[in-house]
Amino acid sequence: MSSICITIPKTIKWEDYEKELKAVEDETQEMNYKIPTIPKDVKVGDRCYICHNGYIKGWMKISNISKRDGFKCTTTGKDWSDGNYISRTGKFHYLKEQVPMKGFMGYRKIQDYE
Repeated sequence: MSSICITIPKTIKWEDYEKELKAVEDETQEMNYKIPTIPKDVKVGDRCYICHNGYIKGWMKISNISKRDGFKCTTTGKDWSDGNYISRTGKFHYLKEQVPMKGFMGYRKIQDYE
């Protein structure tokens, strides 16, 4: 299993992001995150950790990794262009203790945390 981490911009309030997390909790919808390249050795079912405001807060399972057409976010209304995306769905697993990590663009491969 390979795990990756993505950063959610500081401009997004965590409370607002939690609304999106709740919307996909029952696995009937997905959250998407645009990435520059499709990571090697990462597959559906692996963990995608979320870094926000200097800390890794938790993880979700990856439901899809692919090049896809652009779309409009049903939660924020933002238009997203064609590109490579990591999709996530299901329960968000909060870490017992948040892990400090400086924010970054794209994704990083990381170790698993509980």
